Order: sequence, then structure tokens, then C-alpha cells
Amino acid sequence: MAPLTGLKVIEAASFLSGPMAGMMLADLGATVVKVEPPRGDPYRRFGKPYGDSSLLFKAANGNKTSIALDLKSDDGIASLFELLAEADVLITNWRPSVAPKMGLTPERVKAEFPRLIWCRVSGYGQDGPRSDLPAYDGIVQARSGAVISGTSSPMNTNNNVADKVSAMFAAQTITAALHQRERTGTGSICDMAMVDAMAYFYGADISAGHRVVEAEPDTDVALQVLSDSNFETAEGYLTLAPVTGRQLRRAMESAGCADAFGQVMDAPRAETFNMFATHIGPKLMERAAIEWEDIFAENDVPAAAVRDFAQHISDPQTVHNGTYQPVADDSVDGDWMLVRFPAFFDGEVAETAQLPAPALGETDADGSAIND
Repeated sequence: MAPLTGLKVIEAASFLSGPMAGMMLADLGATVVKVEPPRGDPYRRFGKPYGDSSLLFKAANGNKTSIALDLKSDDGIASLFELLAEADVLITNWRPSVAPKMGLTPERVKAEFPRLIWCRVSGYGQDGPRSDLPAYDGIVQARSGAVISGTSSPMNTNNNVADKVSAMFAAQTITAALHQRERTGTGSICDMAMVDAMAYFYGADISAGHRVVEAEPDTDVALQVLSDSNFETAEGYLTLAPVTGRQLRRAMESAGCADAFGQVMDAPRAETFNMFATHIGPKLMERAAIEWEDIFAENDVPAAAVRDFAQHISDPQTVHNGTYQPVADDSVDGDWMLVRFPAFFDGEVAETAQLPAPALGETDADGSAIND
């Protein structure tokens, strides 16, 4: 019998971070019901088709069942709440503003489903100055400091690493919350910000000034791979991720090249990126990356100025999330910035001691400090 047999999970999530977390639980024996819109998770139509869905979708959604609900309708929302009445876990990866519109709030969940564990995966957290902006994998990489500048241009890590890292931490957070429920008898609201997960995952590499080797960009890509596109600006680099036609149109309007939108959309698949870059690239050289980030944010276009570690750690959203905590370390002059575990439990970080790495041999066999 698999270890999570008997656990019932409702996964109202799309694309990769939430669904992959759900699949991990399903692979360990949980019964996972995937709630999809009437047309299905958009990830079904993302990438190379394979049968009724894309290969990408199939790879992240094994061992689940699916139910189609229109969560923009009263009936769909009512059906979701019926599912929650019998569930142990709810996984979502919506923007923070979405759930309250459905009447799905922490207060209501705690009142009506006191044992439910609700894991909310988001790009930047449930509140703060950037919390409700669109967040795709490449954008989160740029904001987290993971897209490190080398000798010339930055380089994204391929294969949706931010989504996958966030999914792994979300699954781990859920299992921790289940253990906590065994002790307390009550569920919890767990929050997982992708930008915090990336900071935790890359913590030592980024904070130590790790650099990656630059690779030649692959230009033979479709529009959906623009999420890995880094552009030089008047000051710094900008990652743009217009993965839908509407976002692409808004991006080009924001940059002042809307008249070329039709040319980009009509270009052969292999030429999409080059056509897009030809028109928007010169425009982006007119302003600094951080200025473009604000302009695109106003128009709901996924974009982020590529940050180094110093810029990432001082970013207002990073500061708001309390991602880094100063830890006194007697072996160095000053504090060490330690990345906290990237999850909130009922709005609070896990209550663990923030300690530096131990000195060699500082405790004896029973754990007592030798120098006490």
C-alpha cells in the first residue's frame, strides 16, 4: 500500500507548479481530483500534441482523475465546495485576487473545512507590492536572482526549473502540514511563493556569487517559448514572457510597436521569436529594464528586470516576504543572510531556530555542546 493511500486531494491548478505537486502526491498513493475549466487546463494545448493532450500536460498529470467545472459560475463554485467537504488537501496556483472572488477565503475554509490543508502556490506571495502580477517560470527566475549575469548576457535555466522547484516544495509543505494536523487536529493554509522557493533552492549558489556559463540562445522556437527571452535594455536585461496572443499584443502596445503585432502572429513558427525581437528589441533599448518592468506590469504583461543577488535581496517583494533572515555567525564579521524555508503556515513562517552552519565537532555524541 502506498504511503498516502486514503488521502483525498483537490487540485484546482493549471500549467505546472500546482499540477506537478498534485502528481507527486498521486504518485505516493493519494487520490487526486484535478479540477479543470470547461476547455481544460491550458497546459493540455501547450507544446507538442500527443493524443488528446500535449506531452507536457501528460508528464505532469499522471495518476489523477479530472472534473470540468466553470469556476466563474455559481454552479461551478458550489460544486467545488462540495468536493472540499470530503477532501484533505486543496492545491491552487491562482493569483491572490482570484480565490476571494469565488468566496474562497482562509476564514471560510477554516470555518467550514477545519481539517482541510489549502496549499496556495503563487508567483510572489499572497500580499505585497508585486503579489498579484502574472508569474511564469522565466519571470520568476529573473526576479529571484537565478538568471545570473556572466560576461555578457544572462541565461535562463531551461526545463521550467522554477515551476518544478516550487512543486517539490509545495508537496513537502503539504506533507509537513499533514503531520501537523495529526498533532493538532486542524488543517492549515500553506503559502508557497515561487520566488521564495527559487531563493531557497539556489540560496548558496546565488548568495555566494555563483555564475553560469552562457549558452547560445535557441531561436528556432514557437511563441510559447518566449518565456525564456532575455532582452538588453538601456540599463540591464529584461525577461519577457508573453505566452498568449493577448499578452503578446499588450507587450507590443506597451513598447510602442503595436503595428507589427500582426506580422509576428502571422510569421512561420520557426521565425516567431526573431520577428518579435526585431520589432521590440530596439524599443527596449530606450529605457532601463526596471522602468520597463513597471510599464509592462501596468499592462499585465509578464516581465521582470533580471536581478543579481544584491538587487534580488533588496527587492520590495523579497523584503516584504522576509525571504532572507540575518543570522549571527561567530566565524565571520557580521551576520549571514540565511534563506528561510519558502512556506507560510497560516500566515506565519515555520517556528524554527535560525542558526548558522555548525562548527566542526562543536557537539559530542549526545548532542551537547562541547564548550558548555
